[in-house]
Amino acid sequence: MTRGNVLAEVYRHGKPIGGWDGAMEALALAATPAGAPGVLLGDRGDEVLGGIVELLGRHRVWERFPAAAPPD
Repeated sequence: MTRGNVLAEVYRHGKPIGGWDGAMEALALAATPAGAPGVLLGDRGDEVLGGIVELLGRHRVWERFPAAAPPD
């Protein structure tokens, strides 16, 4: 499985993603939006670690999945 495929799978399952130093290229390969909920980027790993740990405690980034509109 390539790096892009793994990221796409992680994103699809609502898992947090943290990146630095070349992460934008990997996200582009996975067609994963850099500004999406739960995608944290920084210049160094220690800049994103705290946010990733917090998100991992929630198990999934539910904000990626907007609630379905109620029926009419």
